[in-house]
Amino acid sequence: VEISRSYLEMLSRAKNEIIIMSGYFLPGHSIRNALIRAVKRGVAVKIIIAGESDVKIAKAAERYWYPFLLRNHIRIFEYQRGILHGKLSVYDEKWVTVGSYNLNHISAYASIELNLDVLDENFGKQTTLELNRIIETECAEIKPEHFIQQQTLLKKFSYWMSYRIY
Repeated sequence: VEISRSYLEMLSRAKNEIIIMSGYFLPGHSIRNALIRAVKRGVAVKIIIAGESDVKIAKAAERYWYPFLLRNHIRIFEYQRGILHGKLSVYDEKWVTVGSYNLNHISAYASIELNLDVLDENFGKQTTLELNRIIETECAEIKPEHFIQQQTLLKKFSYWMSYRIY
């Protein structure tokens, strides 16, 4: 719960940009609302998540939330170079959080997780540069029009069912 509070603080303080890298991205209600509030304040939000997952139901559950994220102008980038287990976030090139915490209910309530928050502009700038390099060279952006066109009723149902089960 403390790490969730740290994310909420980061999301509320951001003025320019937030980049979140998470192996399993299924944020709860509070984090989703904080993301939307950040976007409404003019903050650019980028999410780097797995393109392929070792937990197929988690990936399908994650994709259930893509339309919501895309509708709210949150950019989604799927990592293409293998399974993503990184958990790292930065805001405004100055605050970095890194550790074992995924933005999901399992990390928040069922696992023992540890993150380190680093408030250092030099480290924050380097982290931002590296995450943007990963986005440019190792990710595929999920474009709203492309994702929506690919959605069949069966896919939507399977994503919804995966989310409910997960």
